[in-house]
Amino acid sequence: MKRNIGSTSSVDSRTRHVGNNMALDPRTFFAGPWNEAIERNGARARLDAQFLELPPIAISVGDDVWTLRSGVDAVEVVAGCDIETLRVAIDAAAFSELMQEQRTALGLVIGGRVVAEPMANAVFCAWDPVLRSLLDGRHLYRPGDIAVRGANGAPLQLNQQFRLGDAGDDAAQFLSEAGFVVLQDVFTDAEMDAVDADFSRVVADARPDDGASWWATTSAGERYPCRILDFAQRSPALRDLLADSRFLAIGEILNDKHEPGDPFGEHFSDVTAEALVKRVDSVEGLVCLPWHKDCDRGGHSMYCSGLTVGICLTPVDEAHGGLDIMAGSHRANIARTQVDRGLDLPVVSLRANRGDVSVHMSCALHRSTHPTSDERRVAYTGFALPRREGSPDASAAHAQPQLRQERAAIGDPSRGAQLIVDSHTERPRR
Repeated sequence: MKRNIGSTSSVDSRTRHVGNNMALDPRTFFAGPWNEAIERNGARARLDAQFLELPPIAISVGDDVWTLRSGVDAVEVVAGCDIETLRVAIDAAAFSELMQEQRTALGLVIGGRVVAEPMANAVFCAWDPVLRSLLDGRHLYRPGDIAVRGANGAPLQLNQQFRLGDAGDDAAQFLSEAGFVVLQDVFTDAEMDAVDADFSRVVADARPDDGASWWATTSAGERYPCRILDFAQRSPALRDLLADSRFLAIGEILNDKHEPGDPFGEHFSDVTAEALVKRVDSVEGLVCLPWHKDCDRGGHSMYCSGLTVGICLTPVDEAHGGLDIMAGSHRANIARTQVDRGLDLPVVSLRANRGDVSVHMSCALHRSTHPTSDERRVAYTGFALPRREGSPDASAAHAQPQLRQERAAIGDPSRGAQLIVDSHTERPRR
């Protein structure tokens, strides 16, 4: 019998506390917490691994090797590996982060923390949704699990848009159910002009080796910075908007007490924003990210769901390039291969005007599309959930250098670009 997972009034799906992660000894972990998880979720995790047709993967930590595979009754780990099994090597810190979801397998690979051949990396990443099924009880999505419905129980009309002040409960219900919302006329043309001026200056100042930008190439061979990672720190006009009551009201649409902060699951202590520019003739680089979740690199159980906010400096449409959202996907553990094969969830191509704002959950599947005739510019920022009661009041400032380095590395075609290629995109992503 198929399950129907309904939305709730809260989008706070956190099950782990920030700062409570500990160093795990693999032998102790597999003999204790792993076996306890097998008792709770092992049979379902085995079905999830079989559904994805996953081959075994060997994980080397120091001098020890374990093979993760689908057993007779449950997912199982056995010591050692045979010569035919693909193998990855990680250190003890990476093992601890993986099993406690500070980092996913993809996050470790992109961060340059896995030693393996490309095929082994791919299988390692493919196992991650099954680890989450086993360890966190977030079982793999099956067709029919989610229905996207309105408050009256009828299918939700996904082309709706709202205005701040007039949104009320309708916008909250739409956002929590669909995983996104478009807010009209939030900012004025004059305000967008001021942010645009900072945008142009920052793009002109970017350098390929600055560690704070991703780069793309046009059909004429010109390289340009397609994403500026530290835009909030470099745009006074944007900072003024982020302190404005209109922006703060976006975080109050839901009743989860979202506050301005990093929505990507990395929890920087400062409010963050990124500037994105997409040129029509781009042929290489991560100008348009394929289907992904903002928490794909880790932290879902500690941070989701944050709210990613796009401030539209140009329209969002076919001419300028758009944003596609898979409605309801924020409520599901979805593997990459499932996305590539096609899902039964509705896909919505957002449309917005200059000064409008798009909002999507950090764990909603989304992708951007290429412009056909006009350059697109957008500033992405957002809101984070407040610290959970009982979580240590510890600053993540000490982790920011590594987090920034890892995020910058996504734009490196030798890492991120190879790993998140969308087989259904029409243009090359490298």
